[in-house]
Amino acid sequence: MHPSHRFLPYFSRLDDGLVVERKHPPGATLAAGSAQARGTHQDPRLLDLASHALDLPAGGAVMAAATGATTTVDPPSSGVMALIGLRCPPETAAVAATTQCETLWPDGCRRSGVLAWSLDRHHNSSALFREQPGHGAERLDAVAGTLLDAGLRALGHDTPPCPSPAVWFPDGVFLHRLSRLLDRRGGICTRRRLSWESLSRLYPLNGSAEPLTPGMTLHLRQDFHERNTWSSLRLRVVDQPAAAPAILPGLTPDIAEWLDDGSFARWVLSRVSDPPSTLDWLCGRLDRGLAGDLHLALGEVNGPLQRRRRGHIRA
Repeated sequence: MHPSHRFLPYFSRLDDGLVVERKHPPGATLAAGSAQARGTHQDPRLLDLASHALDLPAGGAVMAAATGATTTVDPPSSGVMALIGLRCPPETAAVAATTQCETLWPDGCRRSGVLAWSLDRHHNSSALFREQPGHGAERLDAVAGTLLDAGLRALGHDTPPCPSPAVWFPDGVFLHRLSRLLDRRGGICTRRRLSWESLSRLYPLNGSAEPLTPGMTLHLRQDFHERNTWSSLRLRVVDQPAAAPAILPGLTPDIAEWLDDGSFARWVLSRVSDPPSTLDWLCGRLDRGLAGDLHLALGEVNGPLQRRRRGHIRA
């Protein structure tokens, strides 16, 4: 990938926690997606639980009852986190999990290590990061996004709704495909010029595999935006046969049912390019004609839908 380009939603995948971002301001120290956690009250029980999780095998989880008794849950052999799909007993007061990840810091430095985070039923949270076994752990101030979602769903709580429109799913897939195409061609400037006609075949809603004009692509997106919500997309996955191919890795019908609409949306968006930022980045680097076609096709239905029913925008 181009060194100046970052695909923001890739930070902190729900199933493997590959990358989390340490960023300013201090009140939002750990960011992972768009859902926000309530600030922690320095609860020593949450810190102790996160410390316990930090010493578990990567992907493991631990549940704590109000009495203080704890129960550990080993990660499945598939390698995903034990927290995914977990339904804690009613007496569980808090849950914690751990995963190997890479942290991205405000100065651009990437550090590999282990992340552990804990969450209670009041949405208070704590998180620890440790680079190497035996080293001291660094404390992070809050848990957000897909990491927060995992804890909330394990505890049986609803997650915040996702303000991003569902059309960002096909948009993000398309922009990711376009970025990968540019990578394979060795960058933006090549001897063989790109055309919108060839790129339009990559758009996921183009079922014909024939070239589409920017206006036709916009029409497909508007129609998708009118007809689909994160709830309808999630229920469509839930209703899929168990043997059907997953629309995204790990997103089985059982997991889609365990998720709710907000966490499902963030799961999906964590695996595709962020449409607004990626579109801006590409339009600033493509030739003017192609950038204009790209912006015409993808530059709308990013805001609230004014017709038929209210849509969503990203905060």
